[in-house]
Amino acid sequence: MTEAVLREDAIIQESAIKEANQAFNKQVTNQVARITGELNRLEQLLSAGMVDRRVLSEFRYAVDRARQTGWQVQTWLDGDGRALATVITEERIRCITRMVNQLASELEVENTPFAGLDALEEAMKKLDGVLRKA
Repeated sequence: MTEAVLREDAIIQESAIKEANQAFNKQVTNQVARITGELNRLEQLLSAGMVDRRVLSEFRYAVDRARQTGWQVQTWLDGDGRALATVITEERIRCITRMVNQLASELEVENTPFAGLDALEEAMKKLDGVLRKA
């Protein structure tokens, strides 16, 4: 292949990548706008106070996670020098710590055999092994 053909291929590939990134950006932006509208409508419904307490707690946790991740991505886009993956992993650690503490409290109170506890215990052992190496 000639150098001109290779340059043309590189330009076409770069253009395709740019186009795909723009399409993905538009999709994410549209989804954020749609969800924002849904959250505003949901706020009106929640004001009636007719929702299960546990469901509301899980909802608040999910919204908080999304808010925190959005804030971290925005901070990264604004020039945070750390890699985005590092910032998000640190947030996941914070969220999981909170979730584990909440789960421990609930399991102490419930005293019920829940499905999945064996798998949870195995996952915790695996995490413990990784944390010991860190």
